[in-house]
Amino acid sequence: MKKKWLAGILSAVMVFTAAGCGGGDSAGDGSAAPINLKMSYTTSETSVWRVACEEMAKALEEATDGRYKVSIYANEQLAGGAMDQGCQMILDGTVDLDLRSITNYTLYDPALFAVVMPFMFSSSDDVDARLLNGSAGDLVKERVEALGVKVLGLAENGFRSVTNSKKEIKSPADLSGMKFRVPATACWVDTFKLFGADPTVMTFSEVFTALQQGAIDGQENPTDPIVSSKLYEVQNYLTKWNYAYDCLVMTCSQKLWDSLSEEDQAVFAEAGAAACAAEVAASREADAGNFQLMADNGMKITELTDAEMAAFKDAAAPIYDAYRKQIGDDVFAAFGYTFE
Repeated sequence: MKKKWLAGILSAVMVFTAAGCGGGDSAGDGSAAPINLKMSYTTSETSVWRVACEEMAKALEEATDGRYKVSIYANEQLAGGAMDQGCQMILDGTVDLDLRSITNYTLYDPALFAVVMPFMFSSSDDVDARLLNGSAGDLVKERVEALGVKVLGLAENGFRSVTNSKKEIKSPADLSGMKFRVPATACWVDTFKLFGADPTVMTFSEVFTALQQGAIDGQENPTDPIVSSKLYEVQNYLTKWNYAYDCLVMTCSQKLWDSLSEEDQAVFAEAGAAACAAEVAASREADAGNFQLMADNGMKITELTDAEMAAFKDAAAPIYDAYRKQIGDDVFAAFGYTFE
């Protein structure tokens, strides 16, 4: 009797345990419930940035047969519109996946200013050779990962143009006394001050209203944020000065990355690299069309001559000496820049 009683108890335990292991199944149909991830980015739903986010979500879902589902949040929605808070959320693991400008990480590591120093890069080919596919890019990934995230790839925000509602800008003197919104990127703020402008730091989500109300005269950005936010509706002039190149960093929170199997880590890494490559291609394809769209909407587009561009470069040169200590000669050297 004791043996029969013990066997009955063991059978019940085994049934209960098996039922408990099925707790992750959905609707009792034997299929595991998907793992839902949150992905955040800074710009609007119509931005080319979204290409990377949607490609990432699609690749993860397809490669894992739906085990992972990604919800995408634009406009720093999860951070109340604040880029600095959004950056902190991926660093502390509140958000699972993230796409943001490298400028946000300079708040934590000033050496990353090297990426966005005025006139560091001359063309897209130069960017590809030294940053997106070069040793400088490897250094950027290494330093961002040291902050506590896993870098899945580098994408492109692009070369930055300057817009305003007052006049055509063709020389540093043309910026004198004008109020420009500039991101909280110290070397850019200092560059505008060097040109005699009055730079104002504000969240990007506030820029359209500030321009519309005349609180600021202009702003600077790559073409995609200008167009996706319809800043051409409140700006009359744009100068293609390409004074800084801005790259994007796609990351996975360290908390999530450490929880993944080696197989899933490989899936995430491959998906991130492919998503970033797709965004870079889309960004460059869209650039020419963006300039035409702005012109069609009444903006005067100014392209600088070589002499005019040289005048801006010469005026910005002191910034390199000013940031030499923060960035370090070794980091500058990785970007191919050496001091005489």
